[in-house]
Amino acid sequence: MPRVFSYQDFESGSEKVRQYADKHSPVIICEPEAVRNMPFRVKVKIGKNVKHPNAPDHHYEYIQLWNLETLVGEAKIQRSSFGDDPVHIEADFLLIPKISLRLTAVAYCNKHGLWRSEELFVPIKDE
Repeated sequence: MPRVFSYQDFESGSEKVRQYADKHSPVIICEPEAVRNMPFRVKVKIGKNVKHPNAPDHHYEYIQLWNLETLVGEAKIQRSSFGDDPVHIEADFLLIPKISLRLTAVAYCNKHGLWRSEELFVPIKDE
């Protein structure tokens, strides 16, 4: 099993270390609750404040969205789609939840490995 990094592993470090962690860490962005059996949009963004490099030797290859141990979405990333400048990579997912969600995003940087977001609990309400 590869080591999986998170922003929390580095948050007590120097500003440079925190920027390194920020540009690698996936962040889940969505509404605070979902409606049962209705479309629910979830965005995963790499980095809150710092853009990630997008060079042949340093880029992201995929973003996954998990609900507990179930993979609910995956986006493969073609590096050339973004050019060579640093970017905030984003992937949008559409879920139809039946029960409350416990979402975690995982993303793979070809140079610095696997990174995960904080788990996000999304309660379900009926219409």
